[in-house]
Formats: sequence, C-alpha cells, structure tokens
Amino acid sequence: MNPSSNEALYELCGFARVACEADLVMALEVDEAGRASPVASSPPHAFSSFNLSRSGLFDSAWSAIPAAASGFRLPTAVIHALPEMPASLLFVPAPAEHAPKSGLLLLWAHAPSPAPLIEHVRLLASSVASTLAARREAVRQVAMRDQFNDLLESVPSGIVLFDGDGQSAMINERAAALLACRPGSHRASELAAPMRALRERCANHAELEAAYAARVGNVHFAAAHHWVLGDKTYEVDTHPVSGDGQHGRIWLFTDVTAELRIAATLRGLAQSDPLTGLPNRRHFEEQSAQILTAAATAERAVALLMVDIDHFKQINDTHGHPVGDAVLKAVAGRCNDVLREGDLFARFGGEEFIGLLTITTENEAAVIAERLRNAIASTPVLIGQIAITVSASVGGATTKTTDPAISGILESLIESADAALYRAKQAGRNRVIMA
Repeated sequence: MNPSSNEALYELCGFARVACEADLVMALEVDEAGRASPVASSPPHAFSSFNLSRSGLFDSAWSAIPAAASGFRLPTAVIHALPEMPASLLFVPAPAEHAPKSGLLLLWAHAPSPAPLIEHVRLLASSVASTLAARREAVRQVAMRDQFNDLLESVPSGIVLFDGDGQSAMINERAAALLACRPGSHRASELAAPMRALRERCANHAELEAAYAARVGNVHFAAAHHWVLGDKTYEVDTHPVSGDGQHGRIWLFTDVTAELRIAATLRGLAQSDPLTGLPNRRHFEEQSAQILTAAATAERAVALLMVDIDHFKQINDTHGHPVGDAVLKAVAGRCNDVLREGDLFARFGGEEFIGLLTITTENEAAVIAERLRNAIASTPVLIGQIAITVSASVGGATTKTTDPAISGILESLIESADAALYRAKQAGRNRVIMA
C-alpha cells in the first residue's frame, strides 16, 4: 500500500480534531451494507471493523451543526476510545467508489466547537473522499501485486519478467536460484549480466547465441530453446508481453530433464530388442534407409549379412528357454565386439540377426562375415555350470548403387542374403556363403 494515502488521512483527522476541538475524529470507509473500516483516527487508535448499519448515522440529513450523541447507536469500541461518554457528534459524508457511506466522524465529550469551525471541517469532505479513494486504489494495487507474486511462485518454472519501460524487472524464486540473484523486483540492467552468464554456462552456448541473434532490435521475437546446464536441461521460452501500449518480455525456464530422460527411455525401448539390447527390426529398417542413402551419395558399396544360430531349437529343447535367451545375448555381444563403428547390427527375429555395412570391396564383406562366424563359434557359451557349443551360418550379399532413391535395394539385399544363408545351412552350417 502507498503509505502517503494513510498519512494524508491521519493528517486530515488531526487537522479536523484541532480545528473543531473534537475529542475524537475518525476517517471511516463504509460500504453499502454499513460495514465500517476505520482507516485513520486522531488521536490514533487501533480499531477493528464494526457495523454502523443500525447506528442512525446514515439516516440523518447532516448540516454544519453537531447532534446529540444519545440519538445514535455507536459501537462500543468508539465509545471506549473517549475519556467519557460522548455528548455530541457530527458525521461529514465523503462517499467513495465502492464505499458510498464513507466519511469523517467527529465526537465531543463536552460542548462541541462553534458552528463556523465545523463548517471548515465540511470543506474537508472532498479531500477525505479523494484520499479514501486513493487508499482503496493502493489497497487494490497491493492485492493485485500480492496475487501476481503468488502466481509467479506457484508456476513450476523460473520466470523473468521485464516491464515495457525497459527499466524494471521481476523474477521468482526458481529464476533467482538459476541466476544467483534475490527474488523480487530488480532494475532491468541488474539482470543483463546474470542472464548472459547463465547462457554462457550452457553446453550448447554457441547454438543459443546464434539462435538469439535475431532478437536484437526485434520486440516481437519469440522462441523456445533447450538450455543444457550440466546434468539438467531447461526449456526456455521467451516472448513479448504487452501492457500500457509497451512491449515487455518474459522468459520462462522449465526443467525438462526428467521428461527428456523418459522420452529417451521410451524411444530406446521402441527401437531396441529387449533381450539383447540390439536395434530391433523396425529400427534396423529405419536406419538402413539413411545408410543406403549416404552410400549412394558417396558411391560406395554396401553389404548385408544374415546370421542365424545353428540348431538353436535343439538348445532350447535341451536346456530350456532361459538358457536359450542367454545364448542369444552372448551371440549378440560377441558380434558387437567384432563389428566396426558405424556398422548396423540388429536382431531380426528369433535366432536370426542382420547387419548392414558400408564396404570398399566385396572381399571386405566376406572377411567381416567370417569374423562374425568365428567370434560366435570360437568358445562355448558358459551359463552357470553348462557349456553350450554354439555356431552360426552367415549369408551375405553386396551391391553398389548411385541411385539416391534406393527404392527396393534393402528388400533385394535381404532376399539375396537369405538365399545365401539357406545354402550355408544346406552345405553343413557353421560357414559363410556370399551371394
């Protein structure tokens, strides 16, 4: 609340008391129902609110002459504020918006002041009314500011709000923690350095600087970017806010670390085989398109390898599915160990795996295929006390294309490699055959 409005009311009460030689003067804010809030008095007293609806004050046509106090029902708190029972009183109406029965109440314990002096008090009515109105507006502004502050703190984001005047700003506690500043009001210039320092701490600082370059001189600039700060990521949304014909700006800092981790986990689950951790068939097909396009652009050859564990049904039937699952995981691990960075290797289904490789020569594909076969069969898979002898057959196919559309290439490679795999099985298993 603006303290000047309260001080003015106390001064008016004091002047009226001295001028009229009254024992008590009260400035009352009274609503339509007669509920009164004493907002100032002389001498000063701590009054609580009371009801004047049955006091009779509002039923009289007040003139400059005080009336006998015995004709009115005054609240006990008012009577007790005087050294003895009041003899006379005068009510000077000073209606204000939303408080139409407001005014100045003067009380005397003995003979009232002469009428001419009381007439001077009546001249204060307009001053009392305007000061009461100013006080109500100040109360409203405080309430609005408190509500705004409550709103700022209730939002689960850091908020930095720059006023349109370019001079002032406000930040809530979450933003204050990020900027190492106190929450509340600031000069706008005080926040420039902390905002810049926070952005410079981001792992993606260069990217952000480029993104925000367009904000310079553009009051309509709006954008949302991720700020990567250590192990946390914040989505930072900034956009203009308008008021009083001016453009302010708001920055919202929302911690999206947990959401991004969940999204990454879900994405990984959607793309991975849950048993082996390898890419699943769907993800393999999506990634294959990128590899084939890149190879076509670079005019490089690619090879597709189909790997199928020999006699896997027999392993399951003899030792049970848990052992079979352990064998699948072991084979996946051994293959991953010998493949190159950039090679795509996935579980295609059941005991079958598939790989897509960029190669320089066709012989290179055969070498990698043999490396896979040997890694799988080199040593038994130990599962507890059980040693499982494992081997695999590999069928491969190669192609070189400069067609960037790559339409049908993957299907053709799979068909050729699958046919080669079938021949490897027919030839005795545990071998590599290239188409």
